[in-house]
Amino acid sequence: MTKALMIVDVQAGAFFGPWKIPNSQDLLVRIGERLMDAREAGMPVIHIQNDGPDDSADAPGEPMWELIFGQKDNEIVFRKTKPNVFENLEVGQELHARGITELEVIGVQSDICVRESSIGAIDAGFKVSLDRNMHATYDGGWPGATEGPSATEISDRVQAEVEAHSNKN
Repeated sequence: MTKALMIVDVQAGAFFGPWKIPNSQDLLVRIGERLMDAREAGMPVIHIQNDGPDDSADAPGEPMWELIFGQKDNEIVFRKTKPNVFENLEVGQELHARGITELEVIGVQSDICVRESSIGAIDAGFKVSLDRNMHATYDGGWPGATEGPSATEISDRVQAEVEAHSNKN
């Protein structure tokens, strides 16, 4: 059984500029420390990178698209255009082929890509752990939202939902 760290969408757009998530710098420090610990322990690391539409700030090649923590030679990057990276069946196949059976999922946005990719991983046969202090989203669920639940409430709900999905599989 091999556990890997899967870092979802830790890209410049969510942590810098006008659309950074609440408390983004604190989260970024925690993610960076977790990544350093994983690397030091020799844990496999998987980076998930969202490719936004051509006319968006997170379109491939745009500054807000860049991964904050660059990959090391032995680390994998999977790019995606949909919230669930496991919709690309090759992702699960490659991870299984590498002997990975468990994923520790961290990153952003809790209610979109973290949620969808975590549930997708569970459905693809992986054990998933999600630490509530290692994922976040926006108030109201979207940059600039002025109504709706707080980012904390949303992330708490996602945490419970992923744990419940994991327990029934």
